[in-house]
Amino acid sequence: MRTSSRNSGSMLVRALFLACVLIALLLPSSVRADVGVGPILPSGSSIKPQGETRIQMAAEKVVITLRQGTDAENAAFKLNVEDQGYPGLPSPYFPIVYLAVAEVNADFSMLNPTSEDVPMTVWFPMASLLEDANWEDHIGEEAPRIEDLQVAVDGKPLDYDVIELPNPQGEDKPPLPWASFPVTFPASEQVNIHVNYIFLPQPSSFDLVGMTLAYIFQTGAGWAGPIGIAQLEVNLPYPASSVTIGSMPDGGQAIGKQVSWTWNDLEPGPEDDFSILLLRPERWEELSYWLGIVDAHPDFEQAWLALASFYERLCQGIYERGPLIPYFGETYQQLGVQAAQEAARLDPGDIGPHYELAMLYAAVLPRNPPPEALQLVLDEVEIMYELNPEEAQALEPNVNDILELALDNDATATAEAATWAGSDATQTAVAAFVQTPSSLPIASATPHSVPAAVSEPEPGIPGDGSVAIGIALLGAVALIVVASILLKRRPGSPNRRD
Repeated sequence: MRTSSRNSGSMLVRALFLACVLIALLLPSSVRADVGVGPILPSGSSIKPQGETRIQMAAEKVVITLRQGTDAENAAFKLNVEDQGYPGLPSPYFPIVYLAVAEVNADFSMLNPTSEDVPMTVWFPMASLLEDANWEDHIGEEAPRIEDLQVAVDGKPLDYDVIELPNPQGEDKPPLPWASFPVTFPASEQVNIHVNYIFLPQPSSFDLVGMTLAYIFQTGAGWAGPIGIAQLEVNLPYPASSVTIGSMPDGGQAIGKQVSWTWNDLEPGPEDDFSILLLRPERWEELSYWLGIVDAHPDFEQAWLALASFYERLCQGIYERGPLIPYFGETYQQLGVQAAQEAARLDPGDIGPHYELAMLYAAVLPRNPPPEALQLVLDEVEIMYELNPEEAQALEPNVNDILELALDNDATATAEAATWAGSDATQTAVAAFVQTPSSLPIASATPHSVPAAVSEPEPGIPGDGSVAIGIALLGAVALIVVASILLKRRPGSPNRRD
């Protein structure tokens, strides 16, 4: 058992180190930009013929590149600040910007199999037409659109017109913009139509972890016959892996920072529209920073603890503590467990790693969890009390906040009145809990290797949110106050009261 001096010193080191973590995670870049509106963000789309036609789409190749937007590009996307404020934080300060943009370059090889030239108007949607769009949240708004659209036919730039057409979702919904341009398809020849533009990725709820890129193939169904060959490539600012890709269509081939798909004889319907869930680039920038610290200092326990803490925040959503977020949550929970176990191995007497393990184990608990799954959390809480009862008592309520979400049934109703002030109260609640064991994704208790660390972070998109500045400053001030109190309480301090 450590002395109170050792405990206070340990708490001080962690407080100062985690102050750096807090500031690093929350302080944003100075880049200025605006963001597009919520669930009906525009996405990539195929070109569409006007009416019935015998013209065929022999091939379609789409390249989507996720990159940092320029000031001019981001300024084109407007934010409805009244509707898009984050719950609990004042609008328009959050969210402020989405600095990641998706640039699309699409080539369509069109074949005229007839013996006559065919002049016609080609249409291109400048706003999303996905049927599951949550239009009722945006009544009266202008539909968001793609930006910087450019069109070329056989390498020659072509002007286009933009017209607002009625929304198929109803007259009370915003009209949708369409671009149109004339093309003549010579008899028995192929014509290449090239379009490029940018759009904003769609944020995944309010967890500030993921975002979605989409491409609408179904608008290409109007051409004669199937699409002979359709290729889609997504270029990322980070390695393509389970750490950076939450979900994607089957058949994707990941090589380096690119994922690609190929479909033959595609008759696109709504079910063929493409969507991929990606890690927000600013989150990767933060994660790669901590991986780099661990790689440079593999024996530094506090670096592993900071990495575990960041994984914990990622797996539950940056600003909330609770159950795992969809898709990314399980991956980050397992990586967080591995990092916390390594921190505990390097410093067995530190309470911090066991607190992170308790939080990470609690995050994967389903409603009415089996007792053996719950026991993993309780074991870590018990170790916390053995190492530092005072600090454990201060930290345990955070664990209990998550446990209360899982222990919510008739068998545990009487346990909800417990104060959860120590392991005895926790064990009492577990004793009241009876549940048939079920499958649960729990990370192994044996430390595993983490993904290859990045010695230098990739050029990424800075963090977002000016409210985060205030949060970071308040957090830093609070930590300084805590550090001051701890220093006064240390043996030998002239201000210490016994």
